[in-house]
Amino acid sequence: MGRVFIEKAMHHTGINRTNLVGVLTHLIRSGQAKDQGDAIKRLESGEFDGIDLQEQIIQSYQTEKPEIVVLDEDDGYHD
Repeated sequence: MGRVFIEKAMHHTGINRTNLVGVLTHLIRSGQAKDQGDAIKRLESGEFDGIDLQEQIIQSYQTEKPEIVVLDEDDGYHD
């Protein structure tokens, strides 16, 4: 069974150990990697930029909230 070491992946991407789990999860869920080992190997190879990956993760959690307009009865037209 092959061993996977994360230090090289962390060095190439600038991602710390704490954030690495989230990045690996994002790569797998987004279909950019098939499993954890594949994701780490691709990070080690320099295929992904750590800053871009973290931005992708932030954007994946962002949603546009609809603007809520509250009208008072007094705000209507007056004759």
